[in-house]
Amino acid sequence: MAAIIRQHPRKIVAGGAIVAFLASPYAPSLFRTKGVSNIEDRWAAGGGGRHHTPGAATTLGKKHEVVGNQLDHKGMGTPHHQENIGEQKPEASKFDKAWNKSMYGAEKGK
Repeated sequence: MAAIIRQHPRKIVAGGAIVAFLASPYAPSLFRTKGVSNIEDRWAAGGGGRHHTPGAATTLGKKHEVVGNQLDHKGMGTPHHQENIGEQKPEASKFDKAWNKSMYGAEKGK
């Protein structure tokens, strides 16, 4: 191994420099070709993000806006949920209450 290093020091230094450059953030990406860039732009224009799929839909046609449009959530604990969704669970029937009491020891269930 030492003989190879003594015989080809310039090749080893040049190879190390190339590897260091390709590993640096300044190197051009081998995977970001013109086609990949076009696909990213079209995906982002259709509502997706450039580097990920957002958890919520983005505004159609705005490729640089990757923040979702659901800033005001309507989930559990909000007044919207209490007024519109919270009371949709039906009351338990006599059979359900008897079943829960026999199986779980309480009429409400687990």
